[in-house]
Amino acid sequence: MNNERDEILNDDSHDDGLQIDPADRLTESPAQGGLNPMLILGVIALIGVIAVVYFLTGGDPEPTPAPPAPAMVEPEPVPAPPPAPDIPEPEPGPEPELQPTEEPEPEEPPVTLETSDEPVREELGKAGSSDLLSAALANADLIQRGTGLIDGFSRGLVLTKILPIAAPTGKFTTIEQGDQILIDPASYDRYDENAAAIAELDTEQLVASFHTFRPLLEQAYGSLGYPKGDFDNALIRSLDTIIATPEIEGDIAVAKKEAIYVFVDPELERLSSLQKQLLRMGPDNIALLKEQATALRTGLLTQ
Repeated sequence: MNNERDEILNDDSHDDGLQIDPADRLTESPAQGGLNPMLILGVIALIGVIAVVYFLTGGDPEPTPAPPAPAMVEPEPVPAPPPAPDIPEPEPGPEPELQPTEEPEPEEPPVTLETSDEPVREELGKAGSSDLLSAALANADLIQRGTGLIDGFSRGLVLTKILPIAAPTGKFTTIEQGDQILIDPASYDRYDENAAAIAELDTEQLVASFHTFRPLLEQAYGSLGYPKGDFDNALIRSLDTIIATPEIEGDIAVAKKEAIYVFVDPELERLSSLQKQLLRMGPDNIALLKEQATALRTGLLTQ
């Protein structure tokens, strides 16, 4: 995954004609590393996060030429991530009592990162039945990919090359109203299938899956150069970023900036790349995603 990781750090994170400004990419510090959403919800909860957020961002969009980055621009310092609570470990259950004549069952060999794909597919397959979830789970190295997605989400980034799935059908479109350019609400309909896939996800199953694979998730997170015990905090930060995304009812004005569109409202343009991506999905889809992210967050922090 190392070569893929280096490639992903240069990802432009764009959605058709409404792209992330190259300045956002300049805030990415190669030293921080990073291992692409359909929920956005943990992989496990992550691949849930993956599941939810990946569904909504819709995978790799068709590329649109981006303007060259300005020459000799100093990158802005990367702000420290906000604090996030720890996810508690579940209380261990009682050991089963053996009858005097019973022999203990032989232990299964432990699941490793190298052997984890099938167990992950089996566990996460219980959380939903959509074609989008099946497509995401068909990838290899699921825990490593999911951990990389959460790493990006926790820093407000959408690293779209990590978990390839089909982009939503249709194109990003705008309409002109007087002297304004507005996002065409019909663009939001492209994500309805994604939203339906998110709505069916069982967040209790995602929480259970997170705890099942937590040691491997922490191991994969540590391989990115972070303290492995900080993975749960990165997951909660990812969910908090989604939950904090504004729901804009009404028109959203954009402006053409060379080969890309940017938000006219400076408050929206200052949002993280992840939140700006979510805004392109429309308020109804955002509300659904935030509802699932809130349920997942609550489930993870409640034992």
